[in-house]
Amino acid sequence: MLKTLHLQNFTVFADARLNFCAGLNVIVGQNGTGKTHLLKAAYLMNRAWPDLMYKRSALSQKRAEAYFEERLLGLFQPVKLDHLVRRGSVGETRLAAEVEAFIPTLRLSTAAEDKANAAQLAQFPFGSMTESLRWEISLKRTQEVALVATNVELETTRIPDSAAVNAVVPKSLFIPSKEIVSLYEGLIALLDRYEIKLDATYGDLARSMNGPELSAVPVLATGVLAELEEALGGKLVLDAGRLSFVEQDGSQTEGPLMADGLIKLAALLFLIRRGAIAEQGETLFWDEPEANLSPAYIRWVASALVWLALAGIQVMVATHSLFFLRELEILAMEPRFSGVAKRYFSLGATPDGVEVSAGNDISEIDPLIVLDEDLAQSDRYFAVVEA
Repeated sequence: MLKTLHLQNFTVFADARLNFCAGLNVIVGQNGTGKTHLLKAAYLMNRAWPDLMYKRSALSQKRAEAYFEERLLGLFQPVKLDHLVRRGSVGETRLAAEVEAFIPTLRLSTAAEDKANAAQLAQFPFGSMTESLRWEISLKRTQEVALVATNVELETTRIPDSAAVNAVVPKSLFIPSKEIVSLYEGLIALLDRYEIKLDATYGDLARSMNGPELSAVPVLATGVLAELEEALGGKLVLDAGRLSFVEQDGSQTEGPLMADGLIKLAALLFLIRRGAIAEQGETLFWDEPEANLSPAYIRWVASALVWLALAGIQVMVATHSLFFLRELEILAMEPRFSGVAKRYFSLGATPDGVEVSAGNDISEIDPLIVLDEDLAQSDRYFAVVEA
């Protein structure tokens, strides 16, 4: 689980510090304020430990630097690392993060105690011990012309090389704003063989969709699955490498022929059923989940995300939809979701870079651009009507 993120002179950010909660984290901002960049940076840092420690090899600065350089180029798709340095900035370009890891522990108990606590053990599979993993990356300028970096080298100035080798950072899943269900067939093979102009989140997601369906529904996912299945009236299936949607009456629609709104909900259901995101402590990143959705579908997506947060999944979404924000707030006020922690972040452009305002309630963040524009539109409408 990602706890903190610090971006300094990185893309559009001069100095942004974010503290995330374990539940629902909502990033709000108009186009060009770096919502996707922030989400990708968070995803990068949260995945670093499980990716680097996959084979339990010793963590070294050299391995970490090679990993971060490859992932930065893959996720952000710049021609060179230089282009990730904020234009006109003075000083160091840094990314730093603190990630919470779980330490597997041995639990001794009687058979009677295990039976009595079966539900709790299923919900919280990791031990109670945790460890903080701290990462820090610098993009060192080796050449600069008129405050524009023309050459940089990546350096890891802090890695958790003394952390326990068996520390576990639960999985991360990133859903980009553009759907890939209709592109799924052959996508992994294409990405592995050719240089296609799709960022690394698409390949990561396609590989997550490629796993087999779980034999039993994850305990933590029962609530959200019920919500999604009620909305969809069917499920997404993978047969001989092809994705299609099968309705309850048995009728079938191929992936490329599905409506975008249906695809998004079906894909989330599909991923949960394959265990790509379903366990306590995992993190779901979703860039503009409301994109191309009608209000009815936006309501179902909002409900699914709040259910996941209630189940112990850390949810991070980026949006500029006032309707989506309102749905999240309406759900958060319902008694069944009272235990969901919430954190809101507003991104606002300034001459000195994008600044971040944070709070535990929408009313605490400023500027809330989507609200300002909605009110301005209402004023324009009534001005025309009353003219």
